[in-house]
Amino acid sequence: RALRSGGWLPKRLRLGSAIHRPAPAIILSAANNQHDRSDPQGMVVRSFGKRMTNRRIDIAVRKKEGLSEEDEAVGLGAELESEGAPYEQPTFQAWLHNMKGERLAIVPLEPEVFDQKIRKDILHRNIVYLDNKERGWSHAKTLTRGQIRGTTKKQFRQKGMGRARRGTRRAPHFKGGGKAHGPKPRDFTSKLPKKVRKLGKMIAVAARYQEDNLIVVDELSLLEPKTSAAARFMEVWNWESVLFVTEEDKDRNFELACRNIPNVETTTAFRFDVKKALLKEKLVFTLGGLMQLQAQLLQDRVMPLEVRQAMAEASGRRARSQGYDSQEGGLKSQRM
Repeated sequence: RALRSGGWLPKRLRLGSAIHRPAPAIILSAANNQHDRSDPQGMVVRSFGKRMTNRRIDIAVRKKEGLSEEDEAVGLGAELESEGAPYEQPTFQAWLHNMKGERLAIVPLEPEVFDQKIRKDILHRNIVYLDNKERGWSHAKTLTRGQIRGTTKKQFRQKGMGRARRGTRRAPHFKGGGKAHGPKPRDFTSKLPKKVRKLGKMIAVAARYQEDNLIVVDELSLLEPKTSAAARFMEVWNWESVLFVTEEDKDRNFELACRNIPNVETTTAFRFDVKKALLKEKLVFTLGGLMQLQAQLLQDRVMPLEVRQAMAEASGRRARSQGYDSQEGGLKSQRM
């Protein structure tokens, strides 16, 4: 419209500029190509940025060789099969021991859990998440100058006293005044996706497996909760830093016996985390704990029925001890 009226037109919009030049094209020769009806001379023109023309070139080459798309796919598959055996997922196994150190059997492990590449970034994110979760809330609180109790009267006049000016006694630089930039209640916890948390557990377990520091035992139980019995068990295996991972219905005597030994900690499959695994040199699983951990990592967390029943009974006892009757649906009436 501007050209017709003879008006002024910006340089970038004038005819003959770089914007109005035709897009470059590549002319590819397809000799002896009688199937491309769009170009009788056997020339296929492709402009930049158009993917459909790439497909036209591929089709023209296939028709030239006398192969269809289905034949080429079948031939490619046969060629791949002829190159070697199909891919097989690696197998992971571990010895099953008793508490005396004797080998009992070989336990197969889940490849999806133990076939992991050691990624320090995922482990770092899990450690930071667990540290922040352990830190939790900060309840420290200080009063500012606006919250301090006291008068708002000016202490003395502005001039003529020979002293520094002073407008309030609640200023932060005076004794009894408010606190400037003091701590306030805040939440230090952070969020981490569930898939990243699961991947961190897999990497931690795989790292201990690759280091040959993962041991599987049939059970961890003691007749009495004695620290000396747990210490003798540690001496048999020559362990100094161990994390014991058991099933939910663990032996209480073994847990109590290990409490007073340094660098020894017991946990369950559902309470297992990356920080506990990395802080200890050895990772010892019971057979039930290993199965529960693998099932938890491979699917959504599903607690066993007996564990849920035990938790429900514990919560019911706690509620009854606080004076709440779940059957009546309210607080018990206290008779005076």
